[in-house]
Amino acid sequence: EITSNAHVYWPKMLDIGRRFNVTRIKKCCQIMGRLEGSLSCAQVLYPLMQCCDVFFLKADICQLGVDQRKVNMLAREYCDFVPSIKHKPVILSHHMLYGLKAGQEKMSKSDPDSAIFMEDSAEDVARKIKNAYCPMKPPNTAKVNNEEGKVEETAADAGKESMSLIVDELKNPCLDYIQHIIFSKPGVTFTCGKGVAHTSFESVKEAF
Repeated sequence: EITSNAHVYWPKMLDIGRRFNVTRIKKCCQIMGRLEGSLSCAQVLYPLMQCCDVFFLKADICQLGVDQRKVNMLAREYCDFVPSIKHKPVILSHHMLYGLKAGQEKMSKSDPDSAIFMEDSAEDVARKIKNAYCPMKPPNTAKVNNEEGKVEETAADAGKESMSLIVDELKNPCLDYIQHIIFSKPGVTFTCGKGVAHTSFESVKEAF
C-alpha cells in the first residue's frame, strides 16, 4: 500500500523529518533498543516512518506497547506544525510482557521460546513456563572496576527505559504473566503447585 501511495507517504515522512532536529529523533530510537551512539543513518529514519504511519493510516487512536510511546508523542508534536490537522491522535500505551528468558524486556520474534504464542500446543506452553526465567531477587546490575576498585552501574540498553509503566526491579516473567494474563479477568482464582488458591496477584507475589 505504501508503494502504491508513495506520492503521499514519502513526502509526509520527509515533512516530519524537517520539523524536528536530529537530537529529538534520536530520542525516539529507543523503540529499537539501540544506544544513540550505535545508530546507523537508516535506523534514525525508522522513527520518522513509524510516525508517518500514524497519519498514513489516518489513526485516531494509537493503541500500542509502551515501547512505542516516544514515537507516538512525536506524532502528537508534529500536529502542532500542521494547521490542517485538527485533532491529535490519542495515545493508549499498554504494558509490555517480559520475555521468558533472562534479560528480555519483551518477547522476541526471533526466539520462539521467549513467549507463549496463540498457536502453541499445551506441551509447548508447559515446557516454556517450566524453563522460564523466574528470579526471586532483583538481578545485580553493578560491576566492579578492577583498576580503581570502584563499583559502577552497567550501561543499560537504551530501549529498556521506555518499556515499563511502573518500577519493577524483579522483572520476573512468570509473575508478569500471572498478573497481566491470569488476573486480567475479574473473579479468577490461581492455584499453585502446593494447592494454595490465590484470588489476587498481591497474594501470589507475597507468597512467592
